[in-house]
Amino acid sequence: MVLARILTPAQVGVFSLCAAFVAVAGIFRDFGISEYLIQEKQLTRDKMRAAFSLALIIAWTIAILVFALRNIIADYYAETGVAEVLSALSLNFLILPFSSPAFALLNRELAFRKIFVVHISSNATHAATSISLAFMGYGYMSLAWASVASTLTIAVIVSFMRPRDSFLSPGLKDVKSVLAYGSMFFSSRVIETFSRNSHEFIIAKQFGFEQVGLFSRALGLLELFYTNFTSAVVRVTTPVFANDHRGGADLPARYAASTAMLAVIAWPFFGYVALMASEIIAVLFGHQWAASAPIASVLALTMMPGYLTTMGPSLLAATGHVKQRLKLTLWYAPVHIISVLIASHWGLIAVAWAFGLSSLVALVVYLNLLPRLLNCKMGQLLKGSSKSAGVAAACITVQFVTREICHAYQLNALLSLLIVGLLAAISWLLAARLMNHIIYFEISRLIILNVGKKDI
Repeated sequence: MVLARILTPAQVGVFSLCAAFVAVAGIFRDFGISEYLIQEKQLTRDKMRAAFSLALIIAWTIAILVFALRNIIADYYAETGVAEVLSALSLNFLILPFSSPAFALLNRELAFRKIFVVHISSNATHAATSISLAFMGYGYMSLAWASVASTLTIAVIVSFMRPRDSFLSPGLKDVKSVLAYGSMFFSSRVIETFSRNSHEFIIAKQFGFEQVGLFSRALGLLELFYTNFTSAVVRVTTPVFANDHRGGADLPARYAASTAMLAVIAWPFFGYVALMASEIIAVLFGHQWAASAPIASVLALTMMPGYLTTMGPSLLAATGHVKQRLKLTLWYAPVHIISVLIASHWGLIAVAWAFGLSSLVALVVYLNLLPRLLNCKMGQLLKGSSKSAGVAAACITVQFVTREICHAYQLNALLSLLIVGLLAAISWLLAARLMNHIIYFEISRLIILNVGKKDI
C-alpha cells in the first residue's frame, strides 16, 4: 500500500519482470530438494548431506548464470534497469542453500511456531527495507535490495532454529535418491512457474513496462490472498499429507475436508474482489492504478474453479507421485501459455480471461487423476464442497445487493468497502451455520478451546 504510492507502474513493471525470471530460476535452485526432505520416509544423515550439497551446487551455478545473462536480458527488453535488478537478485541464490534444507526439515517436523517467527521476521525486514529505500529514491532497486535483505534474514534466523543435528557437512552419498525425486518434481515446477509467469514476458514485449505494472498490480491484489492465506494452508498440508501417507491415514477424507474449508473462504473473497475491485484499488493503492481494477475483477472470477484442486500438487508431492504431477503439468501449462499469447493481441482484459481457460483445464485433469491415485471416487474428494458453493453463493449475493445500494447512495470507496465487507462476513457465518458447513464447527471448536485456555 505504501510502495504503490511511491513507485510508478513502470518501476513496478521492471522489478516484476525480473522477479518472474528469478521465480523460474528459483525452481531450478530448489530442484525439489525441500519437498524430498519433507516426504522421504527413510531420511538418513547421508541423504540430508546429499540434499545440502545438491542445493549448494545448483544455487551457486544459477547465481553465476543470472549475473552473466543480466545484460543480454536487459538489451532484449531495452531497459538497463533489468540488469541492475538481476544483479542484486542473483545474491539470493548465494544465500538460500544455507537455509532452505533446514527450513524444509522444520516443515517435516511440523514446527509451525518456528516457521511463523521466520516468516514474520522476513516479511518485516522486506517491508522496512523496501519502504525506506523507496522513500530515499531507489525506485525499482528498493524492491530488489529488500528481497536480498529478506533472504539474509531467513538464513540467519534458521541457523539458530534449525533442527538438532541438521547442520551437516556436504556429501554426495545417496545423492541418487535426491536426484530421482528432484528431477521429476523440478521438471513439473519449472513448467508450472514458467507458465504462471509467462504473461510478464509477453506483456512486457507486447505493451511495455507500464502495462506489466498494471497487470501485476491486479494479479498481485489477488495473490495477497494466496500469499497471506492459501500458501499458509498449503505449507501446512504438504507435510501433513506426507505424515498421513507415512502413517496410512485416510488421505481422501483429509483432502475433502481441507478443500471444503479452503473453498468456502476463497470463493467469497474472490467474489468480493470481483465486485469491489475499483474501490479496493482506489483505497489500497491510489488512483494511478485505477486501470488495473477491471483486470482484477476478471482474474478473481478465473481463479475460483482452481480452489477445488489447489492442494492437488501438494498431495502428489507428499505421496511421492511426482511423475504424475509432471504429466498433469504438461497438459495444462501449454494451454495457459498459448492462450495468453493469443489473448495478448486483444489487450490485458483478454489476457486475464485466458487465465480462466488454463484454470479449467487444470481442474479437469486433476479431478480425473486424483481419484485413481488415491483409489477413491471423485465424490469423496469433493465431499463438502457443494456446501462451500452454497455458502459462497449466498455471501456473494449479499455483497452484490449491498454494493448496488452503496452505489445508489453514492457512498465513498472506503465506506462502501466496509459496509459490503461487514455484511458479507455476517451472511457468510449465517450461511455456514444454516448449511452445517464444517468450517462453522471448526470455528466453534477454536472459540471453545481458546475460552478454555483463558479459564485455566
